[in-house]
Amino acid sequence: MIYTLTLNPAVDHIILVNKNIELGMTNYYNDDYKVVGGKGINAAIILNNLGANVEAIGILGEENKDIFFNKFNEIKLKNNFYLNKGNTRVNYKIKNLQIRQETELNGLGFNVDNNNIISILNYFKTKLKEKDIVVLTGSTAKGINDDIYNIIGKIVNDKKAILICDCTKDLLLNVLESKPYLIKPNLEEICATLKIDFKENFSDEEIFKLVNMLKELGAQNVLLSMGSKGSIFFSSNGEIYKVGTAKGKLVNSVGAGDSMLAGFVFGLSHDFNIEKVLQYAAASGGATAFTEWLAEKKEIEGLVNEIEVIKLK
Repeated sequence: MIYTLTLNPAVDHIILVNKNIELGMTNYYNDDYKVVGGKGINAAIILNNLGANVEAIGILGEENKDIFFNKFNEIKLKNNFYLNKGNTRVNYKIKNLQIRQETELNGLGFNVDNNNIISILNYFKTKLKEKDIVVLTGSTAKGINDDIYNIIGKIVNDKKAILICDCTKDLLLNVLESKPYLIKPNLEEICATLKIDFKENFSDEEIFKLVNMLKELGAQNVLLSMGSKGSIFFSSNGEIYKVGTAKGKLVNSVGAGDSMLAGFVFGLSHDFNIEKVLQYAAASGGATAFTEWLAEKKEIEGLVNEIEVIKLK
């Protein structure tokens, strides 16, 4: 079983406009729609679309829970969410279609009831089995300590399951103590985590040094996201692979990174060789970027063989 955890879910309210928004003025928009969000939820939906045995777990606000449960029921996604007083946060994403610009107003959400955290920890202790995969992703809601992923990581290790993390700053720094099987940062996130000044152009030598610092702190494998330049995979045995990107028209960047992680997890759960695992990762990220929301299986698998994976070391 694959479990994805979302401790700071969101409703993404997408607003489409054809001209710039003028602050302090009345503005009109062309269209809008809402989708459920949160990195773990996005990853679970991609895994579910690919046919993986996955369950999404986490915390939702009582007052706007229905949009989540209706979607989970619609796509037949197994889930176990604990309810918290208040609303799940709403993120407003204003997309200017004319100049392809996106402005975000992200909500902060509810304060978490500690009983819900205890319930999640107990759920992992009860349900996890050897070789299960646990995917910990994204930020946490207010009231959750920065060591939560490390606490869960220790449970995962005790159960001899596989720990995968996509987070940053103190959440990532703390969970490295649990030696996650995989982390998926970009360079800006690495710098924020290690408290190093970020710059636009790192040399290959500098990149390798940053990744090695993460590995020395506990990361086993590192999938370094490089945006439009693809990604680089640094394995626990010292191998390095450069992963290309799929060709297509960018429609929506939201969820592409979560989809990439899901594609990797899908390949890992099927014991694919590392080249094919990385192809699924890049294909999943690309397919979501080329669609309005999250990619379907057909869209992902149509791109897998397009992805070039080159072994550098």
